[in-house]
Amino acid sequence: MAFFKGSDYEFTPLFERSETGAEIFRGLRARRIRHPDPVLEHTVSLKERLDSVAHEYYSESRDWRWLVEANPDILFPEDLLWDTRPRAYDEDGDMTDRGTTDENGRERIGQVIIVPRRGEAG
Repeated sequence: MAFFKGSDYEFTPLFERSETGAEIFRGLRARRIRHPDPVLEHTVSLKERLDSVAHEYYSESRDWRWLVEANPDILFPEDLLWDTRPRAYDEDGDMTDRGTTDENGRERIGQVIIVPRRGEAG
Protein backbone atom coordinates (compact mmCIF):
# COMPACT_ATOMS: atom_id res chain seq x y z
CA MET A 1 0.00 0.00 0.00
CA ALA A 2 1.27 3.44 -0.85
CA PHE A 3 0.13 6.74 0.59
CA PHE A 4 1.02 10.27 -0.33
CA LYS A 5 3.88 11.90 1.55
CA GLY A 6 2.45 13.73 4.54
CA SER A 7 -0.70 11.59 4.69
CA ASP A 8 -2.04 10.75 8.15
CA TYR A 9 -1.72 7.10 7.10
CA GLU A 10 1.87 7.33 5.81
CA PHE A 11 3.44 5.65 8.86
CA THR A 12 0.50 3.49 9.94
CA PRO A 13 1.69 -0.12 10.35
CA LEU A 14 0.25 -3.07 8.46
CA PHE A 15 -1.26 -6.04 10.27
CA GLU A 16 1.43 -8.58 11.09
CA ARG A 17 1.34 -12.25 10.17
CA SER A 18 0.32 -14.81 12.78
CA GLU A 19 2.81 -17.24 14.38
CA THR A 20 1.98 -19.76 11.64
CA GLY A 21 2.84 -17.20 8.96
CA ALA A 22 -0.75 -16.85 7.81
CA GLU A 23 -1.81 -13.41 6.72
CA ILE A 24 -4.41 -12.08 9.19
CA PHE A 25 -5.68 -9.15 7.19
CA ARG A 26 -4.36 -7.29 4.17
CA GLY A 27 -4.58 -3.75 5.35
CA LEU A 28 -3.55 -1.18 7.86
CA ARG A 29 -4.00 -1.07 11.59
CA ALA A 30 -6.04 1.82 12.93
CA ARG A 31 -3.98 5.00 12.76
CA ARG A 32 -2.95 6.75 15.95
CA ILE A 33 -5.33 9.58 16.86
CA ARG A 34 -3.63 12.70 18.13
CA HIS A 35 -5.01 14.50 21.17
CA PRO A 36 -3.84 18.08 20.64
CA ASP A 37 -4.29 20.69 23.34
CA PRO A 38 -6.96 23.30 22.61
CA VAL A 39 -5.75 26.81 21.89
CA LEU A 40 -8.77 28.72 20.54
CA GLU A 41 -12.52 28.42 20.23
CA HIS A 42 -14.18 29.06 16.87
CA THR A 43 -17.87 29.88 16.51
CA VAL A 44 -19.32 28.37 13.33
CA SER A 45 -21.11 30.68 10.93
CA LEU A 46 -23.63 29.87 8.22
CA LYS A 47 -22.27 28.01 5.15
CA GLU A 48 -18.89 27.38 6.78
CA ARG A 49 -17.00 24.17 5.91
CA LEU A 50 -14.26 22.32 7.79
CA ASP A 51 -11.70 22.93 5.05
CA SER A 52 -12.40 26.68 5.11
CA VAL A 53 -12.03 26.80 8.90
CA ALA A 54 -8.74 24.87 8.65
CA HIS A 55 -7.52 27.25 5.94
CA GLU A 56 -8.40 30.24 8.14
CA TYR A 57 -6.28 29.00 11.06
CA TYR A 58 -3.57 26.90 9.41
CA SER A 59 -3.35 28.29 5.84
CA GLU A 60 -3.85 24.71 4.67
CA SER A 61 -7.33 23.37 3.98
CA ARG A 62 -6.18 19.73 4.26
CA ASP A 63 -5.47 20.19 7.98
CA TRP A 64 -9.17 19.93 8.90
CA ARG A 65 -8.30 16.64 10.63
CA TRP A 66 -6.64 18.62 13.42
CA LEU A 67 -10.01 20.22 14.14
CA VAL A 68 -11.72 16.82 14.25
CA GLU A 69 -9.13 15.28 16.56
CA ALA A 70 -9.30 18.24 18.96
CA ASN A 71 -13.08 17.75 19.30
CA PRO A 72 -13.39 14.04 20.24
CA ASP A 73 -17.02 14.33 21.38
CA ILE A 74 -18.26 14.17 17.77
CA LEU A 75 -18.63 10.98 15.74
CA PHE A 76 -18.51 12.34 12.18
CA PRO A 77 -16.35 15.30 11.06
CA GLU A 78 -19.29 17.18 9.53
CA ASP A 79 -21.02 17.12 12.93
CA LEU A 80 -18.55 19.78 14.10
CA LEU A 81 -20.51 22.29 12.04
CA TRP A 82 -23.97 21.40 13.33
CA ASP A 83 -25.39 22.19 16.74
CA THR A 84 -27.51 19.22 17.78
CA ARG A 85 -28.95 20.66 21.00
CA PRO A 86 -32.76 20.75 21.13
CA ARG A 87 -34.26 23.82 19.45
CA ALA A 88 -36.80 26.18 20.96
CA TYR A 89 -40.39 25.81 19.76
CA ASP A 90 -43.26 28.31 19.86
CA GLU A 91 -46.81 27.58 21.10
CA ASP A 92 -47.81 26.14 17.67
CA GLY A 93 -45.04 23.55 17.84
CA ASP A 94 -42.93 25.23 15.15
CA MET A 95 -39.26 26.02 15.57
CA THR A 96 -38.76 29.65 16.51
CA ASP A 97 -35.98 30.18 13.94
CA ARG A 98 -36.15 28.08 10.76
CA GLY A 99 -33.65 30.10 8.71
CA THR A 100 -30.51 28.31 9.90
CA THR A 101 -31.78 24.79 10.57
CA ASP A 102 -31.89 21.69 8.40
CA GLU A 103 -34.76 19.20 8.10
CA ASN A 104 -33.67 17.47 11.32
CA GLY A 105 -33.70 20.66 13.37
CA ARG A 106 -29.92 20.98 13.47
CA GLU A 107 -28.53 24.50 13.39
CA ARG A 108 -25.36 25.59 11.62
CA ILE A 109 -24.81 28.87 13.46
CA GLY A 110 -23.30 29.23 16.89
CA GLN A 111 -21.67 25.83 17.33
CA VAL A 112 -18.33 26.32 19.12
CA ILE A 113 -15.43 24.09 18.08
CA ILE A 114 -11.97 23.78 19.59
CA VAL A 115 -9.01 24.82 17.43
CA PRO A 116 -5.67 23.22 18.38
CA ARG A 117 -2.17 24.37 17.57
CA ARG A 118 -1.11 22.86 14.23
CA GLY A 119 1.46 20.11 14.31
CA GLU A 120 1.23 19.60 18.05
CA ALA A 121 1.78 15.97 18.94
CA GLY A 122 -0.38 16.18 22.09
